[in-house]
Amino acid sequence: MYRRVDESQCMTDNEASEHYPDSYVAVRREGMDSETGTILYVGDNMGELLSLIIDRNDAFYGIIEGLNLRRSLGGVVVGG
Repeated sequence: MYRRVDESQCMTDNEASEHYPDSYVAVRREGMDSETGTILYVGDNMGELLSLIIDRNDAFYGIIEGLNLRRSLGGVVVGG
């Protein structure tokens, strides 16, 4: 399920991840290398948000994971 964010919120990736910790966030970027963008949609399914933005050709778009959804592959593995 997703919802459109009506108020224009311009945030960095980290701010959006902290503001919506349990959601995925669809963002229209200010440029190709920019980490700042306007929040368009917030949802609990990355696939739904991807289908919303995949056909848009007028700007750069991205999907940000909320802070609680980020997964880390780092760490130390000790085997024996």
